[in-house]
Amino acid sequence: MELTLASYNIHSGIGTDGKFDLRRIADVLRETNADLVALQEVGDFRGVTAVEDHPEDLAELLGFHMAYGPNVVRNGRRYGNAILSRLPIARSRNYDLSVHGRREPRGALRCDVDVQEGQLLHLFCLHLGLTLGERRKQEALLLTADILRDAIRNDPVIVCGDFNHWWNAPVPSLVRHAIHDVSHILRHSARTYPSRWPLFRLDRMFVDRGIRPIALFAHRSAKSAQASDHLPLVMRFETLHAAQPTAQHPVQIVA
Repeated sequence: MELTLASYNIHSGIGTDGKFDLRRIADVLRETNADLVALQEVGDFRGVTAVEDHPEDLAELLGFHMAYGPNVVRNGRRYGNAILSRLPIARSRNYDLSVHGRREPRGALRCDVDVQEGQLLHLFCLHLGLTLGERRKQEALLLTADILRDAIRNDPVIVCGDFNHWWNAPVPSLVRHAIHDVSHILRHSARTYPSRWPLFRLDRMFVDRGIRPIALFAHRSAKSAQASDHLPLVMRFETLHAAQPTAQHPVQIVA
């Protein structure tokens, strides 16, 4: 089945012009024509914006199913990762990737998306830390928990998000676990940051052998240059598996 995925750090809906506008974020996502959307920096725990229900509002604007994994909750205001999907979400889970100390809490949100009659796609959306040491610890958490172990990998896997990895080289620890950087598979470097003049490949997508990438690109438009400090990273791909049917589950909103 051929699908389109967009991974997008939306910077709490605050654009490069300093304006908060979730409708503009939704417009950019419509431009990508994505079936699946993995979002980072969703919400506003600092109270900068007047709106609190960022993931719910975006899901309503797009008419998508939604799962949310808040990594910070402060005074009732949430901040974290979200996955939006045209297709049904069978179940979701938020994994804690926080490194103790004075670092910002981080997480990885997993959704099992029903792509066709019980055939599942495991989609992970994450946002790693700013320092090399913090990212290495978070990659270890990602790999030693049950997140990427074979027990859940009867269906295709995509891991995407803002890796804060400033170099073009692949993330070594992930490559060793048989998921591969789509940019290197397709031999195309898609730079997404900063949005007005993208120089760095902070946003990445990794896939296992159950996914055949077709195209990868940073979505550039007049709106995407203003809507956030990152551009959306977009992948067109095909799922290759023929998984055994899985029982249906209600959508879980992680809160």
